[in-house]
Amino acid sequence: AAAVAPGAAAAAARNSTTGKPYIVLVLVDDWGWDNAGYHRPNDPEVATPTIDRLVREGIELDRHYAYHYCSPSRSTLQSGRLSVHVAYGFDDPLLRSNVDPDSGFSGIPRNMTGLAEKMRAGGYRTHMTGKWDAGMATWDHTPMGRGYETFFGYYHHAVDYYTEHVADSSSKPDMCGNLVDLWNTTGPARTRNGTAYLEEMFTENTMGILDRHNPAEPLFLFHAFHLVHTPFQVPEEWERPFLFIQNVQRRKYAAMVHYMDAVVGKIVKKLEDKGMWDRTLMVVSSDNGGPTYHFPWSGPAGARNAPLKGGKFSDWEGGVRVNAFAAGGAIPAARRGTKLEDFIHMADW
Repeated sequence: AAAVAPGAAAAAARNSTTGKPYIVLVLVDDWGWDNAGYHRPNDPEVATPTIDRLVREGIELDRHYAYHYCSPSRSTLQSGRLSVHVAYGFDDPLLRSNVDPDSGFSGIPRNMTGLAEKMRAGGYRTHMTGKWDAGMATWDHTPMGRGYETFFGYYHHAVDYYTEHVADSSSKPDMCGNLVDLWNTTGPARTRNGTAYLEEMFTENTMGILDRHNPAEPLFLFHAFHLVHTPFQVPEEWERPFLFIQNVQRRKYAAMVHYMDAVVGKIVKKLEDKGMWDRTLMVVSSDNGGPTYHFPWSGPAGARNAPLKGGKFSDWEGGVRVNAFAAGGAIPAARRGTKLEDFIHMADW
């Protein structure tokens, strides 16, 4: 859609006759339960002012559950099915079966319907920014094959935030050595990798989507952070306020959480400026609990899930009960500022 001037955008948003809310789905990667300010207030290690405000103005989803690590959770979210029926134990990109053309690849089986496909059928424009990690073997497995009109992001579990090299590609020659994973809808984003901090590029892409969107049309936007997944990399100016934290992993993790919070604030501000926030339903969730492990190949993790037990890769609540909330003007006034303690699963969306 063509870009719309701010005044015209606000008017279009107010006068639209569709009655459909704008849906903005935000997924945070490896976000610890106790690394959210609304769970740990008045602690300088946790700086999430935007998220804390949105929780106060929206609905805190206190018992929102996911799978205990990335790929199965993301496949669940995009398919509306429990992980055991989608990608459980079959999420390594190198895995395949030569006898099953539908389910014989990692990620969501080809014969399952995607969330964005349903949204497009309902008249929504559909766009995605960020981490996919729900299949890439064929075009059917990509975000475009699942219903997204545009996608700027990467397919694997993790990449370097500055080079976009797949995090473990140097140790796996069968993954083409130093594989770069950065994609822009129809092909590799060859001119973009290595040009900026990855989350800066992701933010720019989402801002561009919102700038170009015609508010008279329904919008489904999925912004999937790489933050706060390893590798622990963040611009120096964002780490500087947390230098009082002696543990390096915890310090960088805290800075990355703060960066993530600032990006959420930019998305909200852009929606407000275009007159769209009053009809927006924003859902924010982590894909699993925060990592608290200490693996020999990666070192200690930086998250904290207290008072929950366990963390990422664990079936204890610290691994599967995640930070989540809903916000935006589409939330009924009577429900704003409340906490929902009913059970919700990632598949329910």
